[in-house]
Amino acid sequence: MKKGNRYTYVILGFAILIAIYTSIKVAKEQTFWLDDKLADLFAYVPDALNPFFLLLTELGDKKGIGIVALIVLVWLLLVKRHFLGAAAIALATALGNEVNKVLKDWIARPRPELEHLAHVDSLSFPSGHAMVGLTFYFFIAYLLMEGMKSTAAKRIVISVTALLLLLIGASRIILQVHYPTDVIGGFAFGYIWVILSIFIYNYFRNILINTKKRG
Repeated sequence: MKKGNRYTYVILGFAILIAIYTSIKVAKEQTFWLDDKLADLFAYVPDALNPFFLLLTELGDKKGIGIVALIVLVWLLLVKRHFLGAAAIALATALGNEVNKVLKDWIARPRPELEHLAHVDSLSFPSGHAMVGLTFYFFIAYLLMEGMKSTAAKRIVISVTALLLLLIGASRIILQVHYPTDVIGGFAFGYIWVILSIFIYNYFRNILINTKKRG
């Protein structure tokens, strides 16, 4: 087993455990000490930064993802001619959004009883911005790194993607529309979903590569 794959499976294992644990506890309407601790910590963020976090939260919203997706799909289809990659990222994101809706309706956790500083029209757990955002931006990073040979360049892509996702997740807590565990659960479900999507993508990619070799 390659070292990178080993890390992926270890993280996947943790993500599955976190997703199961948080889902069961939220469904039973049990409280998390982590919600109080992290909420208190984020309460120290100055209100002057709210416009910045409103902008960040848009990057995990339908409109923000839609705009970025349009740019990425044009690049994949017209520049890279990577039709499989374009189809994979579009399907993974769209289906991930539907799975998130099902999970929200199933678990049915109400939003925090605070003044919402951003518009919300759905239930709370798991965070759609965290789950769908991770699926979308992680997949973009994966496709970017496919053609990279430089380890340093790959690390930059990973670092930028991780920072963006963490800021999007933090914005949901700071804007008082999610509990911290909504975001943590969203990231866990998002990681599970994107790894499954990448596995399916690589399966069909290998079929295409082998078909071209035989042709």
